[in-house]
Amino acid sequence: MKTSILLLSVLAAGIAAQDLKPVVAAGAQKPIVADQEEWGEGFGHATSYRVALAQALEDAVAKAKGVEVARGPSIRSRLSIVSEHEDGAKAGFFDGSEELERDWVQQQISGFVREYEVTKKGKVDDRNWEVTVRALVASLQQLESELVIELIDNGLRSWQHERYEEDGPGRAFDRRKGQFEGPKIGDYLRRSGAVKIVSRGAGVKVAPQSERTEREKLGHQLIASHRVVINWQPLTVRSMVEKPNQARPTRGPRPEHMQGGSVQVAVKVEDLIEGTVMLEETFSVPGDKPESYSADRSEAFITQLVDKAKAAVAKKVFFTLRQPVVMRKWAGVGGKWFVEVRISRRVASGFKKFSIGNNGSLGNPDWQNLGSAKLVGGSGASCTFQLDGVGDLALVAAGVSEVRPVQ
Repeated sequence: MKTSILLLSVLAAGIAAQDLKPVVAAGAQKPIVADQEEWGEGFGHATSYRVALAQALEDAVAKAKGVEVARGPSIRSRLSIVSEHEDGAKAGFFDGSEELERDWVQQQISGFVREYEVTKKGKVDDRNWEVTVRALVASLQQLESELVIELIDNGLRSWQHERYEEDGPGRAFDRRKGQFEGPKIGDYLRRSGAVKIVSRGAGVKVAPQSERTEREKLGHQLIASHRVVINWQPLTVRSMVEKPNQARPTRGPRPEHMQGGSVQVAVKVEDLIEGTVMLEETFSVPGDKPESYSADRSEAFITQLVDKAKAAVAKKVFFTLRQPVVMRKWAGVGGKWFVEVRISRRVASGFKKFSIGNNGSLGNPDWQNLGSAKLVGGSGASCTFQLDGVGDLALVAAGVSEVRPVQ
């Protein structure tokens, strides 16, 4: 059974990523427009060449785009790999003398530094390394657009249909099983334009003399900063067969309708750089309006449930990796309030409704909904939302509050 790819699914919006000027309501501050690539110079000083190189690259990004951008999760995780990961630790690899070392570094920083050159390097009097680089820093859209993850997904492929008798003993009198195929979580995440998934095999074989764009296809050279583990249980649906009608007995099949269905899934998201667990949750996704499906339309009900479950998991994973945090708020004309949020228009355009709120605290671990938010414009790096129904605007804080899609 093949599942359909929902055009309105959370991360599969078919809207091309563009550097668009946000349509901001009158009276608001000037809109944020994604900037262009630009060259910057950076300096690093550390006990090893590779750490000094990572510092210099971060410094170049900070000078071009600001310290806050340079210390964001996408860049911090990639530079941590450059400075700390064991790959490339062999003798002579990380002293700036081999082209292979440069290619490896370029793999890891692909997406936020287009290219770089080391203009000065060497050990100083304290026996530490000093490195100066000249780097072509990407636009904000590109800087915010790529996290590299390892995805372990056992796949949602099995379904089981349990049939019950109305007023029966309460146990299924018949069970049917099957398999289906459909889009994987990785497909949803890739369509967001913000996640790269590393190859778990040897990757594509490319000749050493190939162009860098070809060499970057070597999947095994790119190292993940996050790991996502998804463990699905078989999807189960139930139907009810009506009891015999004594007033009008018939030899034909009795009416049978779907009664319910759900799929349970465990999701874990790990930050491999910091060695922390960002999300570890097991939850069930129920089917919608099962009573509207007769038993002979069970495949349609299963398809609907599979699509809903995969979109829900992709949404949870994506917004764990890329929290849509409020960057600033301001007042417009007529008492209207606006916020700028770290979410690309490409992703936001796949949703209809949003809410603004705060993540749980020690005192209240649940999501604290503050009101609704309406998308009024955006770019590849951020979006502008108009707030509605927020009782206490003091609770909306930059770096704390988030705007989450609800539909």
